[in-house]
Amino acid sequence: MIFDTNVLIYLSKSELNLEYILNEKAAISVITKIESLGYPFKDPNEHGFLLDICNALPVVPLSDAIAEETIKIRSKHKIKLPDAIIYATAVVSGLPLLTNNINDFRSLGGKVELIDPFTI
Repeated sequence: MIFDTNVLIYLSKSELNLEYILNEKAAISVITKIESLGYPFKDPNEHGFLLDICNALPVVPLSDAIAEETIKIRSKHKIKLPDAIIYATAVVSGLPLLTNNINDFRSLGGKVELIDPFTI
């Protein structure tokens, strides 16, 4: 399962249960790592928590295959580049995408199972 950036942010704010990390085969895109660690936290403990999560999870690097899938997505859909890369990472990895922004990805063709973390 690929975690969208918002999932890590919710985890850092204790709005989601850390069991997701422990019980799921989880990974993050390099974009999720960049976005989450670059988030302007007021509480340094949240940043430290996110750093620990990012260090604990496998990080999927930006590969040629992910870049090509991102190009296909962006050429057909209006979507922000980071979101397109995260979605493409899930497509290429063959894993579902855990995100609270289901509507941002729903129109992209259904190549990936979208899971809202607040519904599981």
